[in-house]
Amino acid sequence: MSTVEIEGKRYALDYDPRDTFVAPGLRAAFCDEIAKDFMPAIFDPWGHGAKPHPPESIAYRLVVDPENQRLCILYEVYWIRQDCTWMDLNKDHDHDYEQIQVHIDLETGRTARVVVSSVGPVSCAGHGVEVYSDTPQPRAEMVEYTTSPKGAFPWGGDRGQDSVTQVREMPIEQLVFDDNRPVTFVLNCYHAFAGYKGRYLQREGGELNPRLVRLDRGLLNKWYYHHAKNRFGHDLSKPFDEPHIMYYPPPEDWVSRIVYFILWLLSRLS
Repeated sequence: MSTVEIEGKRYALDYDPRDTFVAPGLRAAFCDEIAKDFMPAIFDPWGHGAKPHPPESIAYRLVVDPENQRLCILYEVYWIRQDCTWMDLNKDHDHDYEQIQVHIDLETGRTARVVVSSVGPVSCAGHGVEVYSDTPQPRAEMVEYTTSPKGAFPWGGDRGQDSVTQVREMPIEQLVFDDNRPVTFVLNCYHAFAGYKGRYLQREGGELNPRLVRLDRGLLNKWYYHHAKNRFGHDLSKPFDEPHIMYYPPPEDWVSRIVYFILWLLSRLS
């Protein structure tokens, strides 16, 4: 599958067979034209996304599922610095990464779902996932997940790491699109997103315009292994599996690891 047709337009995919950050059966690829055409529009109504610095880049990669004819355009918005006090907690740190996904059904050539890294309850460390899909009714539930093991996900250990998050699924018809670009906005100082679910005006907060780069092996190695003050904790290997956005802290962040382990245990008891 070297070319695909999406929303009536043909694109050529550039596969990277040496990219190991994918689960078995999936393939990593790149196409700058796809990434530009579907790149989320990110608005900043309250200025949270521009403080202390606007995002430096939006890094993308394509994850292709040839057997089931699916493609995920995975975007990571990257800030050099996050300055944030939230609920009396100091969440300041270097290197912040927040994810948005656009899923394409390659059989129909249409957008099937949009996944947004958003807010969540305290029991999920304040993070959750918004999913816009063909669901007829909104729903919210806690979803347990297991990351990929090391190799596809460096911090996954021998069998993957268990965690839990809240997923809120909503009809995709509620989400605003600018052509094929889903419209989102920055909610708070730790850079959680939400999808626009009504009419929007650009004057309600300027649009953030980070440069588009490839989230390839080189950049992933830098984020996973060389960002010593806040290494990358996202498992990008299997975005088609619920909850789509998977996180587990790197080994040296032992406080966060303890917190996520406790939250997972509590979810099993509830």
